[in-house]
Amino acid sequence: MYSGSLEKIITSDAEPLILLEGRRNVPENEAAALTELARRLARKWPTARFRTGNAPGSDTLFDEGVAQVDPSRLEYVVPYAGHRKKNRLAGASVFSLEILSHDHDTEIVRQTIAASPKNRGVIENRHKVPALGKKAIYLLRDTLKVMGYLPLLKPATAAIFYADPDDPMKGGTGHTIRVCIEQGVPYALQDEWLEFVGNPSMR
Repeated sequence: MYSGSLEKIITSDAEPLILLEGRRNVPENEAAALTELARRLARKWPTARFRTGNAPGSDTLFDEGVAQVDPSRLEYVVPYAGHRKKNRLAGASVFSLEILSHDHDTEIVRQTIAASPKNRGVIENRHKVPALGKKAIYLLRDTLKVMGYLPLLKPATAAIFYADPDDPMKGGTGHTIRVCIEQGVPYALQDEWLEFVGNPSMR
């Protein structure tokens, strides 16, 4: 990861936006590594901003690492304004789907379906069936995290995930990875970055 194209892409952006996220269940023996990676990334790229979805598990662990350096460089992108409000770190910025214009909302919907066509029915019927609406807003939020919304939200420069090792493409994390692929956003999974947490060059 750090010796390859991802590092070059991040370094080439004067103000990179790095997406940090993953699954909720993190083994206890790896939890500290997520926080440590985020801390080292924030130190390595002092002009970078970091974006998560404010979910429990990986997101929270990554958030803590960024906050150890500078919480004002952290962005939460949430499905609705009050989402897990008590769990947000002071100083971070918060954006929700409610900021979107009609045209951009349409594009987020289109890209969400393109990345996860199996969820077309969920997205298209979100206003008709409350249960589908609750699921849809999280998928749309995940798409927004990658695509951004200029000038308020910069598109992601790169993404780092802590995914399910048995099936990285499942759930919301898998959807976000597919959006990265669709949008040409380079990303790394934990099998690529865990070993670098102990790398002195990252300190």
